[in-house]
Amino acid sequence: MPKKPFRRKQRITSITIEEDALRYAELRSAAPLIIERTEERPLAEGVISEGKVMDPKALEVAVEGAVKDWGLRRKRVRFLAPDQFVIIRKVETPADVPEDELKGYFFIEIGSSLYLPFDDPLFDVVPFESEGDGKESIIIASKEEIVRQYERALVESKLKPVQCDIAPLALYRLAYQQHNLDTERNVLIADFRGNDLTVSIFHRHQPLFLRPIEIDEEEWTAETAFREISKLINFYTYNMMDGNETIDCLFVSGDCSMTDELSQMFRDQMSLDAGCIRKQRIEDVAGREVPERFDRVIGLALKEV
Repeated sequence: MPKKPFRRKQRITSITIEEDALRYAELRSAAPLIIERTEERPLAEGVISEGKVMDPKALEVAVEGAVKDWGLRRKRVRFLAPDQFVIIRKVETPADVPEDELKGYFFIEIGSSLYLPFDDPLFDVVPFESEGDGKESIIIASKEEIVRQYERALVESKLKPVQCDIAPLALYRLAYQQHNLDTERNVLIADFRGNDLTVSIFHRHQPLFLRPIEIDEEEWTAETAFREISKLINFYTYNMMDGNETIDCLFVSGDCSMTDELSQMFRDQMSLDAGCIRKQRIEDVAGREVPERFDRVIGLALKEV
């Protein structure tokens, strides 16, 4: 039987596998942002630790149960690589390397002239719109062994993984959708998840920096977060940008109870445009507010629109 000529292409499902839970979001529309559906399934403590899958069988059982309950079997799916195993690096690039040959060029250079903190990287590379005379590129890489752990859990649950993204890009999509960010802005996103904090920085809509931060204290306070984030702002300003650029916009994302206090500290002490990554409530089709802990998976779903 011939294929239907106007058969609609199957949409890609967005799922995040995080240390505390599996999360799923489906959008009704992006402008205005309305969420069709969200789902969440808690993960037992210790199944995933510091980005590593410690109990593959328990993860597979959890994913399989979620996929069955949410009706997602055989769906194409995108997911996130864990922050702890993602690096973002701006590198000089020979002027005679065409854009469509960048990945092949760096495939050869990695391990010889370019060193990454893991031996088995999965990576992508994009040109960076530099203001200087030299040509630069941005490499985004993750550890293949770790990504395959997540991918395996999805495959065993009858899903079809087709895209692996990173959380900073997902959150930047959400920030852009909410705030319509200008190209010249230097944007910092502080993403809180329990005791974990990941700081990422963007310039010209491109990621330049990522740093997961752990603390020894029982929980974050606004003072501790301000101190740690300020160190990274100074590093970005003077080490990465030679004092020519600095952060002018800071967004707080995730399930963070101190968003208002922390934002006020940055407004008062560093004169930053600081606040929640959500400019307005994000609601589902029934008008209920979607909790902030879904920020990552919502940003991931925005990749399709």
